[in-house]
Amino acid sequence: MTNKTNDRITIQGVPPKYNEQELSQHITARHAEYHSSQESHTHVFAEFLYDMIVKVIELTAEGYSLSKQYPITSTNLQHHCFMRKPDHLIQEDLAIIDAQTKQSYVAWLESERDRYKQRLTAQLIQTAQDKERKREEAKQAKLLADIQAEVDATFAELVIPD
Repeated sequence: MTNKTNDRITIQGVPPKYNEQELSQHITARHAEYHSSQESHTHVFAEFLYDMIVKVIELTAEGYSLSKQYPITSTNLQHHCFMRKPDHLIQEDLAIIDAQTKQSYVAWLESERDRYKQRLTAQLIQTAQDKERKREEAKQAKLLADIQAEVDATFAELVIPD
């Protein structure tokens, strides 16, 4: 947006506008990220295997299911597994994600609009300053020309005999 050769500030194009299709693409990408990450899962951890199995049974009764995406690990006093959240919890999470994604998109649009406003303000100030500088230079040049004319009128040509 800035032309570096002469430091002139120029605005090109217009700030982006709200686009439902673009928002939908952002939401779709965020949903894919959610489903492929641990966000859509609950981490089950216990020091004793029995305690982990009890937690898994409790969560299974609530609609959770063991994840095929993440391994079950069982070592001395460290037993881990991930369970996929039930569909109703996933839908709640996705609704929150939709709202957050839209809020983030709108905030970005507003920031871009503000950035364009700041650049346009700077461009208009720079243009006004350039006009004022040129006016001052022309005024100074006219003043110098008037003074030179007065000086020239005051003194006659220097006559040097041959």
